[in-house]
Amino acid sequence: MGRRGLTVRVAGLSRLPPSARRPRLFEAAVRRAFARTQAQGEVSVVFQTRQQMRRLNLEFLGHDWDTDVLAFRHEMIAAAPTTEQGFGDIYVSGFLARIQAAGQGHSVLREALILAAHGALHLLGHDDAAPRAQARMFRLQDEILAGLGKAAR
Repeated sequence: MGRRGLTVRVAGLSRLPPSARRPRLFEAAVRRAFARTQAQGEVSVVFQTRQQMRRLNLEFLGHDWDTDVLAFRHEMIAAAPTTEQGFGDIYVSGFLARIQAAGQGHSVLREALILAAHGALHLLGHDDAAPRAQARMFRLQDEILAGLGKAAR
């Protein structure tokens, strides 16, 4: 690619209902999360099945249970100036996005955007293990979604 900046790719949208297949909104959510950083590279948002997410969770984190989002930052390697480096991957469970959306009383699109934003924040080093850190992440997620306008409601 050669150009500097952030490239966002979205895959696996067939794992969401048709009304939630809005790749430009997912790209915008990740870009908003990264807006205050100098981070460059490629971020992939990949929607997965329940089984795929469980397999990733077990393989990489040793957790044998469902999870809604996983984020993995790529190891930065030396690359030629004309080659864009990867930054990280965000894996989102289409299955849990549907269930959590119903539980929260909002659209699957909104829930999937929340999860994509949450994953992007994890890529940037945010942690949600402690209550205070979790509250900060949730506030940032809300700001990201608010910036997407009515389409994210």
